[in-house]
Amino acid sequence: MKTATIREAQHHLSKLVNEVRESGQEIVLTRRGEEVCKITPIAAISEKEVDWAGWLEVRKSALQDVPMIEGSAMDLEREGYRW
Repeated sequence: MKTATIREAQHHLSKLVNEVRESGQEIVLTRRGEEVCKITPIAAISEKEVDWAGWLEVRKSALQDVPMIEGSAMDLEREGYRW
């Protein structure tokens, strides 16, 4: 695992990001010798791996008990200012 200072990251962020992306390793950022954060690669998720139909069913069931809203607070406020 590579380390870099915050100052180095400010001046060479693109280079550090390219290193993370190409090598897949993490880079720990330090401030005054103390570890403060980590730059890590994100695992790519293809659309084939995402179950959108299942996600939609979960959302529908979660919203089933939520009552429909007839008007918004903005609409009600506008009604009071009509002339």
